[in-house]
Amino acid sequence: MASFGHVAVGLLTGRLHGGPRTGTERRPPWEPLALFAALSMLPDADVLFVTLGATDGGPFGHRGALHSFSMAVVVGLGCALWARRAGWPVARTALAGGLAVASHTVLDMLGAGGKSLELFWPLSHARFHSPWRLLPDAPRGMKLLSGSGLVELATEFALFLPMTVYALWPHLVGRRRRAPLPNLQLVDGPQALAARHPDPPNSVERDPPLQSSG
Repeated sequence: MASFGHVAVGLLTGRLHGGPRTGTERRPPWEPLALFAALSMLPDADVLFVTLGATDGGPFGHRGALHSFSMAVVVGLGCALWARRAGWPVARTALAGGLAVASHTVLDMLGAGGKSLELFWPLSHARFHSPWRLLPDAPRGMKLLSGSGLVELATEFALFLPMTVYALWPHLVGRRRRAPLPNLQLVDGPQALAARHPDPPNSVERDPPLQSSG
């Protein structure tokens, strides 16, 4: 399937993870959203391997080793090690990282087209696909701009839009809040100005009253 569905699931994972919460934050930070959205797209890095010369039908081809469940376990362990150094909750980060990668595999299995996947690499090189093709699979390249490609892309967008809105909702609401107005002060009247800025004392003393000399 196209990338939008994978990114939507990654954003949802980041929203549920919440990041390194301290109890004072009103909304989750951007870091977990970006991290798990990127991890949800990680299996498609095997396309680069094919570009660099890897055999497309081999374990390092598209939908090969990087789409296996063992890859999700490896990424989860890597997230645990990183979380210990970064101060994030270790167990929750490991689970979220593994699920983000595994979600990519599950969504590809449910896609309407595409190659089968090496789910259990390196234990087995057999490729599997779900008998239920429930999700649209938008084509790659210039075929995406065809009529059928745009329809499938729009269908995928509509399916995963509610999930994306829910994941981003705290940030969307925060952006819509108005900035606080500057402190406005009323113009003081003459009496208030006189009280605030009294006249300076006269530098020349007045003459004492005249007295008769008799």
